[in-house]
Amino acid sequence: MKSRFPRNARATSLLGILCFASMPAFSDETTLCSIHEEVYFSCHAGNKVVSICASGNISPMNGYVKYRFGTLTHIELEYPKVSDPPKGFFSISDINQGNVQSTHLKFKSGAYDYVIYSGFPSGLYVKKHGELLSNLFCESGDYQEINRRAFRGIPTVPAGEIDD
Repeated sequence: MKSRFPRNARATSLLGILCFASMPAFSDETTLCSIHEEVYFSCHAGNKVVSICASGNISPMNGYVKYRFGTLTHIELEYPKVSDPPKGFFSISDINQGNVQSTHLKFKSGAYDYVIYSGFPSGLYVKKHGELLSNLFCESGDYQEINRRAFRGIPTVPAGEIDD
C-alpha cells in the first residue's frame, strides 16, 4: 500500500503510524475508502471525491460494497447505510457501442439513479425520474477505471438495463 506521504517523507514515528492507520486508504491520490477496504473505483471530480469501496466482496451475496461522495473531512452521501452484501443494491455492466467501451456501475437511492462510468471519460451522472441532474467528470488519476474485481462481487446485468 502506498502512503499519502511522499516517498522520502514517510511517517516514521509510532504516533504517525497510528494516526495514519485510522485514515482512509491512499495511493498516489485520495479515496474515501477505509484502509481495510478494496478500492473498486475512485476519482476527483472538482473538489469532491467519488469512491466505490468493498470489503469481503467475493460474490454478490458476500461482504459489502459502498458508494461514498464528498471530501476527506465530510462524506456527503454514503450508500447503502448498511454493510449488507451488494445484491439488491448495485449492478454492473460492460457497455460496448461502436468504438466506445466503458463499464457502468449503477445504484438507485429513492427517486435518484446514480451511474459511475469508467472509460474515456470516467465520471458519475445522477438522474431523477429519468432526467439528468448532474454529470461529473473525473480528473486523471489512479483509480478512475472500475476495478475488474468488482465483476465477481456485484451482480452483472445486460447493458440495456444499466441506464434505464
